[in-house]
Amino acid sequence: MKEPKLTSPKEVRALLERLAHRPNKGLGQNFLIDANILDIIANTADIQPGEAVLEIGPGLGALTERILPRAGSVSCIEKDPTMVNYLKSRFSDFILIESDALDVDLDGLFAGGITKVAANLPYSVASRLMVEMAECEHRPELMSLTIQKEVADRLVSPEGSKHYGVLSVLTGVFYKNTLVKKISPTCFLPPPKVWSAVVRMERREVPIVGNVEYPVFKNLVKSCFTQRRKQIGTILKKLGVSPVDALLADAGIEHTERPERIGIERWAKLARLLS
Repeated sequence: MKEPKLTSPKEVRALLERLAHRPNKGLGQNFLIDANILDIIANTADIQPGEAVLEIGPGLGALTERILPRAGSVSCIEKDPTMVNYLKSRFSDFILIESDALDVDLDGLFAGGITKVAANLPYSVASRLMVEMAECEHRPELMSLTIQKEVADRLVSPEGSKHYGVLSVLTGVFYKNTLVKKISPTCFLPPPKVWSAVVRMERREVPIVGNVEYPVFKNLVKSCFTQRRKQIGTILKKLGVSPVDALLADAGIEHTERPERIGIERWAKLARLLS
């Protein structure tokens, strides 16, 4: 029996009917069916022959079939049992991890040699997954990800912009983040209610914050961004930091500045002083 074309809406609908499967909103099952976008994700991952690649949430395998010919090995994490069974029937030369990605030892996978991630991430957990992967000791060299456009805006925002926040800062410590392509809802089946985007996360040679001060840095950034419209001096006083003005001056930060105006390097300097 000829395998269905995973970029044909008609054939994907027929396949889902044959599998007696209704896309699960909770798992973010909006299947990407646009061939051009799938090629952009695969190309952005810049997979070299012999490289080990991770895909999270492969669904029916539309991206998987583009990654497999390029990579040395492909590992896929899939939670939905129906998708797992279909992937097993369609592909043979890959590693399938039947689990929720949040329950997988991602650092263990990266330590085992995976250097690239190419994925259409489940939108409900995308931010958390990006931070978890960035924080891994053996973090991958490059990640090519499809995420909700609103999250992409937060990921790539520079300081001073309205979208700049915890996600921009925590991932920006370890990666240079860029927006590659915006994606219309019509590229998916069923179409989501929001626009999406392909983003590229390229690992920095040296993280902006070292391992020792990173816990202080993370705690500081998360605490301050919960009050992003307040002045940094006021926030730190409430957090019991002393002497506030001397510390801020040493970090090159004005007492009256707000968290969204402070770049990663200055957050890092302040965290080092607090450490």
